[in-house]
Amino acid sequence: MSQNSSLFSAEPSGAKPRILIVDDDPLMRRIVAQSLDRAAYDISEAESGLAGVHTAIEQPPDLILLDVMMPEMDGFEVIRRLREHPLTQNVPIILLTALGEMTEKVYGMQLGADDYMTKPFDPRELRARVQTHLKRSEHYMQSSPLTSLPGNHAIHQVITTRLESREPFAVIYFDLANFKTYNDTYGWLAGDRVIQKLGHIIVQATLTGPDREAFVGHIGGDDFVIVTRPESAEQIARAAIQQFDQQILEYYAAADRLRGYIESTDRQGQVRRVPFISLGAAIVTNEHRRLEHAVQVAQIAAEVKRYLKTLPGSQVVFDRRQH
Repeated sequence: MSQNSSLFSAEPSGAKPRILIVDDDPLMRRIVAQSLDRAAYDISEAESGLAGVHTAIEQPPDLILLDVMMPEMDGFEVIRRLREHPLTQNVPIILLTALGEMTEKVYGMQLGADDYMTKPFDPRELRARVQTHLKRSEHYMQSSPLTSLPGNHAIHQVITTRLESREPFAVIYFDLANFKTYNDTYGWLAGDRVIQKLGHIIVQATLTGPDREAFVGHIGGDDFVIVTRPESAEQIARAAIQQFDQQILEYYAAADRLRGYIESTDRQGQVRRVPFISLGAAIVTNEHRRLEHAVQVAQIAAEVKRYLKTLPGSQVVFDRRQH
């Protein structure tokens, strides 16, 4: 479990920004790619709207250059699908359009595009706009390299925005119990696979939940966050726990599965029987009390998570205190 002081700390990444070009015209994809600095960016291409959606979700880029007029799935539908998915809901999208109607461009922006350029475009302007949006999003997103989910700064911003709106919201903090023993026994690569699986489960639980505007973030390590409506929180949390408990056994050796626990030696040389990893969900909401800032929310969650550690198995615990 993370310490309070590091819940919203940021760790910069040195990887090249990933840019996805989505256009059904191979010549236009080549023109766009050649307009960018291949040495500065990791550029990938998708030949259709559907392929663009799949590529963006499988490996979320840092920015998307999206054509509007494509057969089968146009750019507008691509925007809709990407803005509904937790992995891509905050990725900057620049529309590349030959449409002359301003209403079409405005429609794209209303759906969630961040900018647009009309073809043919000036390569210098394209590079400038790409750089501008990457600079704005880099500080905001700081996505986890392990799960591609938005990181600490984005989580802080989303919670702060919800607090300022004064509307009811809930924050679900997920945390694994007995994870350190698993890491020590199986190694950090196996531990990373468990964290990636947990991220996938949390995303899927959010997508199948009732809140289409829920936000998913990865604080770091085994700590994840969902920001959602209060009436949706328990359903999402329990769906994630159910899936996690069903799938975590796949990450243990057959001998450990047969025993039902891991044998671990503590610092005193005593052999301990450590249960399998379980998933705790601490839910903090502003329904019953006024919350002032994001750090306060994190501190309350840390208290609830400490209580969760005392409970057996996977559990959902609400903070229902009124002050």
